[in-house]
Amino acid sequence: MFLGEYEHAIDAKGRMAVPAKFRTQMDRGAVISKGMGTCLSVYTMERWEQKSDELIADKSNDELRDFERRIYPSASELELDAQGRIIIPVKLRTYANLGSEVTIAGVRDHFEIWDRTAWQNYQERLDAEGSSIPF
Repeated sequence: MFLGEYEHAIDAKGRMAVPAKFRTQMDRGAVISKGMGTCLSVYTMERWEQKSDELIADKSNDELRDFERRIYPSASELELDAQGRIIIPVKLRTYANLGSEVTIAGVRDHFEIWDRTAWQNYQERLDAEGSSIPF
């Protein structure tokens, strides 16, 4: 399970250190793709395949085609380097408006990568709206 919030940096080559607690879950590979909103989502390879199967089962032909054309072309397989870093493709960094400072947010079965300011603004909006989730 991916939990917690971490502040990290992306270097000029697009490399970002993955939180140590997340690395062990990525030993069989991972996939990065466009997330919901202006963030990127990273799934373990196993969860990516499960999630894809679940989503495909719930779509009509037209919805499925649109979904597949949005998600799969932008997705990229990830590998950790010896320092525990991943390389985020330029197109995905551009999509999510990622600068050099990012927030990595654990979201149960995956983690998200946000521009740090965008994440702070999102969290402030949620706090202002209040929450109806009894947890």
